[in-house]
Amino acid sequence: MAQALTSAMSCVASILPPACKFDQNRVDPALLQNIPLTYPLGLAIRLLATMLASMNASIPELLTAWKFYPVSAAVMLSLFLPYMWGWLRMRRTAAPLATTARLISYVAGIFALALALHSPLVVLQQELLIGRAAQQILIGLLAPPLLWLACPAHVILRGLPASSRRMVVGKLKYSTPSGRLIRKLTHPLVIWLLAFSVFLLWHEPAIANWLLAHPAVYRLSLWGVWVTYMLFWWHPLGTGPRLRSAMHPAIAFLFVIIGGEVPNMVTGVTLAFRQTPAYAYYDGRLPVPGLTTLQDQMVSGGMIWFLGSIVYVGVAVAILGRVFRNFESPRPPPISWDATERTIAPGLEHRVIGR
Repeated sequence: MAQALTSAMSCVASILPPACKFDQNRVDPALLQNIPLTYPLGLAIRLLATMLASMNASIPELLTAWKFYPVSAAVMLSLFLPYMWGWLRMRRTAAPLATTARLISYVAGIFALALALHSPLVVLQQELLIGRAAQQILIGLLAPPLLWLACPAHVILRGLPASSRRMVVGKLKYSTPSGRLIRKLTHPLVIWLLAFSVFLLWHEPAIANWLLAHPAVYRLSLWGVWVTYMLFWWHPLGTGPRLRSAMHPAIAFLFVIIGGEVPNMVTGVTLAFRQTPAYAYYDGRLPVPGLTTLQDQMVSGGMIWFLGSIVYVGVAVAILGRVFRNFESPRPPPISWDATERTIAPGLEHRVIGR
């Protein structure tokens, strides 16, 4: 895998201007200053290569720069193994939910979590706002929809023992106090306000600076963001436990646009065009020669704005498509009102039967 990445970097470097090329195993920071920031590809390579240079690392070593946090790894393992067991049990009975596409979606969601919590992004976010923006996109925009599309609640329940399955289902019934409490806490309006508040707090400079200065608390906050957006995406996607009637597609469309896209776009645009650093933590910490704090902030805002809009608008359009799906369904054949049987008054059918 390391050789493949090295070859890919060599191929990419070959299409850049001569001043942009660098050694594929050890990066020389002096050469990186000649990479023009006007080249989007050059900017991406410059960020990656200079991070390696600042850490005195080679490209193959980047593959081993993953961080291992036992608690996070245990949580992801506890999410994956029950789903896999339930999927295999349902697969043996040819259940409709046990499809390969759903398994791939679930694995992709777990992998997105692993990238955000254990990959070199953990190191990158300590130096560049771009790394923090990438973590936000993975945890809030990619992982939750991918996990929900795999119908995890139904599959995981199928993998539990019968007694445990009955206990969980019993706790969720409306007739029980726990069921009523869960329904109140997960009401769409409550979740919408929670997601909106968490999003604002995540981007609040004072809170962000404090979290970044305390890595352990910052990692815990990442899990809090993930849980919040798991609840947020649960309602519009409609693939989770059915604790209440399904959300109408038009309401789900507004839920996603107003609760997700609007604050995401406003924040991304604000960061991209702001002329002063938003986060004091990143001011003066940049390891990339020639890349200023404002440029890092501009790229981060563009990532949040562009990639976030793709996810939110794409999901909203797919949801809105449900409204028009009925218009495309086959119509029943028109009734011929010329037939006597169609116009006879109730109770007088015997007068025309047999004619």
